Amino acid sequence: MIDAKDEALIDLLRKDARMPLKALGASVGLSISAVRERIARLVETRIIEGFTIRTAPDFRPHRALMMVTTQSQQCAVVAPKLEHIAEIVACDSVGGEVDLVLDVSTASSARMQEIRDQVAGTEGVVSVVTLPVLVRRFAR
Repeated sequence: MIDAKDEALIDLLRKDARMPLKALGASVGLSISAVRERIARLVETRIIEGFTIRTAPDFRPHRALMMVTTQSQQCAVVAPKLEHIAEIVACDSVGGEVDLVLDVSTASSARMQEIRDQVAGTEGVVSVVTLPVLVRRFAR
């Protein structure tokens, strides 16, 4: 179970995963060793699943959400067939008429089309609706 200090550490690490332990501790009122122990526990219990980077918007400037409808197959069967596509940065099962939402970032619109065609051609996929992202207002 996590407490308010754990939540505060997670929020700070979301903003800057490289923030020094001393700065984290000062922000939440804990010693360096207490911060180290808490982060280790959060990683061990998989509340924190990893540390990552954010890239500049022009790294892969073409971003889209793909709404995927499957053919009576469970999302758990279709999703692994898409996992090898590196530009799919997230794949979420959702409720409603759509089964999966893919977050896709590519270096070119041509590559986005290739991925869309690949997704549409995947066994078990009935349809794909692609929603190009015009402007990202914020990200965490």
